[in-house]
Amino acid sequence: MKKSGSNTPKETPEQELKRLRKENTKLKTQKEADKAKIRDLKKELKKKTCRQ
Repeated sequence: MKKSGSNTPKETPEQELKRLRKENTKLKTQKEADKAKIRDLKKELKKKTCRQ
């Protein structure tokens, strides 16, 4: 996450809201991708443990 420093210009509340919504959407997408990856890895691990 970005933190505004003392030398960066202040953003208006509207700009901040837009930025945060965009960041939130990006994080949600990343979370869903991570969940799918975990699901696939669990399936693969289950297959490997069942073979033994």
